[in-house]
Amino acid sequence: MQRDIAHYTLVRLLPQVDAGEFANIGVVLACPARGFFEFRLIRRYGRVTRFFEEFTGDLFLRVRREIEAELRHIRTRIGPDGAHEQTLVLRVLQDLTQPRESMIRYAPLRVLMTEDPEADLHRLVGRYVQRNVEGLRQRREEVLTRHVNRVLRTRQLAHAFEPDEVGPDEFPVQLPLVHERDGHVLAAIKPLDLTQDEPVKIYEHGDLWVGRLRRLKQLGALPAGMLVPVEGPNGDDVRRFRAYTDIVRELGEMNIEVTEAANNARILEFAQASVAAA
Repeated sequence: MQRDIAHYTLVRLLPQVDAGEFANIGVVLACPARGFFEFRLIRRYGRVTRFFEEFTGDLFLRVRREIEAELRHIRTRIGPDGAHEQTLVLRVLQDLTQPRESMIRYAPLRVLMTEDPEADLHRLVGRYVQRNVEGLRQRREEVLTRHVNRVLRTRQLAHAFEPDEVGPDEFPVQLPLVHERDGHVLAAIKPLDLTQDEPVKIYEHGDLWVGRLRRLKQLGALPAGMLVPVEGPNGDDVRRFRAYTDIVRELGEMNIEVTEAANNARILEFAQASVAAA
């Protein structure tokens, strides 16, 4: 089958330009030899808004509408005949990817050889957009950890909790917030994200940490004070909420305290009591 040149760019969302953190939220692909110009944008925004805390669902929908309007305008401007003209399509895409001072950016143009532009567009979305959004989900716990640190700083407690490994040499577990004194681990805080899209993913991620903490307990290395601020799904989603409550229950059975990630008062009480303990 004939292979033709295609050009593509990634649509990127940068809510905080100075931070440099972005999410790939779409792909634009053009193959002039086939008269092909199409784009795909994500529709489900939950993972993006959970990572970028200041970015609301309503704002995402408004920005998405603006992107769609821009790309549809470009498609109309090119037209069915112009879509076959390599020079015109390249000029339009190069204009699109010029640096701009906004929260929406387009990555530098990339090239591939394609036999099926539609299939390659679908593949690129899976590779750069869906995988990227999954990466945001995994980094959600980093966001929760930063939140806990901000809470601790309000009482000058952040210095007392640092990232460290807990456990013996044969089973070290990295925890983000550990309080030590004279080389002994007294307490730890491990934020946990249980907002995954499917119950099985909640169970899988929850089981990972239930298993790690259970093993530490069996080895006599679980900190005496252990707090897990957790973020879970909305109770309206019965299946996901059941998975979430199962994980919370299993943590409780190990005498591990679980609280909502937004419960700043309890996080502070735990940290203050840990630091004040003799």
